[in-house]
Amino acid sequence: MLLLVLGAALAVAGSLQDTYRTAHREVTWTSTLWISKSSLPDGREDDAYFAVGWPVIVAAVLMAVAGLLVLREQTEFVGRSVAMGAAGALAGAVFVYLMLLRSQAEDMSKWPVDTGHPPSLTVLGGTYMLGLAAVIGLAGAALAQRKQEEPSPEDEEDVVVHQLDSDDDTPPFGIEIPLEEQQETR
Repeated sequence: MLLLVLGAALAVAGSLQDTYRTAHREVTWTSTLWISKSSLPDGREDDAYFAVGWPVIVAAVLMAVAGLLVLREQTEFVGRSVAMGAAGALAGAVFVYLMLLRSQAEDMSKWPVDTGHPPSLTVLGGTYMLGLAAVIGLAGAALAQRKQEEPSPEDEEDVVVHQLDSDDDTPPFGIEIPLEEQQETR
């Protein structure tokens, strides 16, 4: 299913994009699911490993595999189950990440305001890509649950073929012409 593969690709791409930025005093932190970078006032950058992208990557790989499994008749049942589980895992990971951002925003609102600029948290494009990937993945998994329609055999009643005998007295349409009319037409 195309939606499963698309959701998986968006999840991987979203995990590599900047997901949020926080600013307090003169320090700015920008985070992806893999690393958090801080810009210090003296121009230095300080990186911190932030490996929360693994659940998203695992769920994305499983969604892509499920999309391929659903296409084959022999593995369709397994593909449906894997699709639903992987899409649910991706949606759960994205939901937990969004709750983490919400919690961080609430915590930041309690920080002191020294310079007149309150601390801020800005949600960036990677977070939106992850949310879109989760929604597309769930939609793809739901559509994968539908049973594929079997091609219906053609109805035999649609086409009727009659074999004609060597009877010259009956025209091919099955309407008998009286003998008198036959002699008149000759």
